[in-house]
Amino acid sequence: MISRTVAVSATATAITVLLTLSLAGCGGTTTQARPKAKVVSPPTSVTPGATIASADPMASGPPAGSVWIATASVPSLPIYQTPRAPGPAQSLSNPNMLGAPLTLLVSAVQGGWLQVYLPERPNEFTGWVTRTNVTLTTDDLRIVVSLSARKVTLYRGGSQVLQASAAVGSPDSPTPTGHFFVTEDLQLTDPTGPYGPYALGLSGFSNTYYSFDGGPGQIAIHGTNQPQVIGGYASHGCVRLTNPEIAALVQQVPAGTPVDIVA
Repeated sequence: MISRTVAVSATATAITVLLTLSLAGCGGTTTQARPKAKVVSPPTSVTPGATIASADPMASGPPAGSVWIATASVPSLPIYQTPRAPGPAQSLSNPNMLGAPLTLLVSAVQGGWLQVYLPERPNEFTGWVTRTNVTLTTDDLRIVVSLSARKVTLYRGGSQVLQASAAVGSPDSPTPTGHFFVTEDLQLTDPTGPYGPYALGLSGFSNTYYSFDGGPGQIAIHGTNQPQVIGGYASHGCVRLTNPEIAALVQQVPAGTPVDIVA
């Protein structure tokens, strides 16, 4: 589970944050120091879908097996309850709380409006943004987390490219199911720590913990220094992979990638 304190660096080329992945939220048993992390957006080995630049980019739909990803192009992104509402219901900061570009998964289109999944409670909550306030890209990747099988599978265009065993939430603090997306890719400065070398923040939140060491109970996919628990029900909501497998996943997955967590 992600609990965040932001410390934005003074340079324009790198953003440094203080990230707490609370062990109580991710299945650990002892208190650890807050590891430093940097935002990796997108992973260096990933080439995200080309920016859509046609006069009407939504007219023909995304390529088969792909989705639209919306990245905010304004410092504060207005979120509307419905298209053409008289005013925004809220706004989201860009960059987000962890210093990463605000990136959202598009769920529907209506004229010049995009319905997007929002990284907040309740899970799978949506709002509307105008196309003029975002940059659109396509993404043909999808992550599926099976809780019953304790497996994480990455698909590209419908074809499996990676599968790994995982540790998921225990019965008294289960990993929530739903349709989510990657909010940010993070590289931790202590790769041997309890969260491993990388974490993928998700737009989902625990249904058990509504407040967590200063954070809102956001879940993540991350590494671990307890590989012996992989394949079991060991966490308080997060999804844990071995360190080599989270590294392989992060190298392929940009922010915005859909994540389906299924029973």
